[in-house]
Amino acid sequence: MEPTGPAPGRTAAVRGLVPLLAIACGLTVGNLYLALPLLDALSAGLGVSHVAASMVVVTTQAAYALGLVLVVPLGDMVDQRRLMLVLLTAESGALLLAGAAPGLAVLCAAAALVGMSSVVVMVMVPFAASLAEESSRGRVVAAVMSGVLIGSLLIRFLSGVIGEQAGWRPVYFGSAAVSAVLVQVLRRRLPRRAVASRPTGLRYGELLRSLPKLLRSHAVLRHRSLYGALTFAAFTAFWTPLPFLLAEEPYEYGSGAVGLLSLVGIGGVAAAVLAGRAASRGLGPWPTGIMLAGASLSFLPAWGGTHHLAMLVLATFVLDFMVQGAHITNQSEIYGLAPEIRGRVTSVYMTAYFLGGACGATAAAVVYSASGWPAVCALGAGLSGAAVLAWAFHLRSR
Repeated sequence: MEPTGPAPGRTAAVRGLVPLLAIACGLTVGNLYLALPLLDALSAGLGVSHVAASMVVVTTQAAYALGLVLVVPLGDMVDQRRLMLVLLTAESGALLLAGAAPGLAVLCAAAALVGMSSVVVMVMVPFAASLAEESSRGRVVAAVMSGVLIGSLLIRFLSGVIGEQAGWRPVYFGSAAVSAVLVQVLRRRLPRRAVASRPTGLRYGELLRSLPKLLRSHAVLRHRSLYGALTFAAFTAFWTPLPFLLAEEPYEYGSGAVGLLSLVGIGGVAAAVLAGRAASRGLGPWPTGIMLAGASLSFLPAWGGTHHLAMLVLATFVLDFMVQGAHITNQSEIYGLAPEIRGRVTSVYMTAYFLGGACGATAAAVVYSASGWPAVCALGAGLSGAAVLAWAFHLRSR
């Protein structure tokens, strides 16, 4: 059998590429959450309702899920380096379009393009996992995902602060410029022949048709996709109406406050490191169960955050910690499957993950408009609680 890890002579190259991929993922994935701190500003600036403004987030998440189905499997078929550069170039153009959007319809269309092209992150993560040896895969995935988490936090923070001071359009223009620079850096640094690229020889249609078969064939992929979808639905259910809550009494904060609050999610980075170590040490299913239960319990202080900022800060920290920790354990498990199917495995898992996010954001926007923040907390607790029940059922069955 061929070894799945890197050859000894490539160790130094691997160590150099992992930090670069972590930075690239962090700068790219943050664009998925760019609109979150800006929703109240978008609502006021475009003259639309809160529910309508929330569709920018929903469109981005849904398009990302579609890209996971249609684009990410190409990582098993074509040169991964070229695929990364094409997607990053497309993302830069989509961000420019968003910044120049004259109305909500064009902004949603641009957001869809941003979401579709941002799937480049899910080409980079399995690429990095394929570079690692079996014994260190959990740590490598955690290292790259730490970059993803830090990037998403910092971009949410900067989006909120810049949006409050200069408006929402400069946020998109600035992100477009960063994306364009990233294209040039990766063009120079990534090897011409990616060491992790292992084309399967399948045609595009065959790749797509194989996705349901993978889901049927691998129980670990089914289970982890379900956990991911439910927990990320709870995550977006919390964050989507949060700018509206903070803009109203008793807070009356601007988008900058949402950006500052997102920095509390730095706990998710610590969770990624701990989850990566747990996965590498083979601690079994219990870290996943703890993370899922913690995500559900985080909505208790979130409910108290209706009038108490300290409770809201606590809920933000715990929710980010638990959701990201569960995400890392899920990825570490599914990347233990055969290397030649990692692109499609990523596609299946992350499609479920972001479809869950789109559904959670939509439901939360409607629930908040109809019944307020306590109902949103009940929704989030129910979604993450369902993941705990599914985990307990699968554990008992096994």
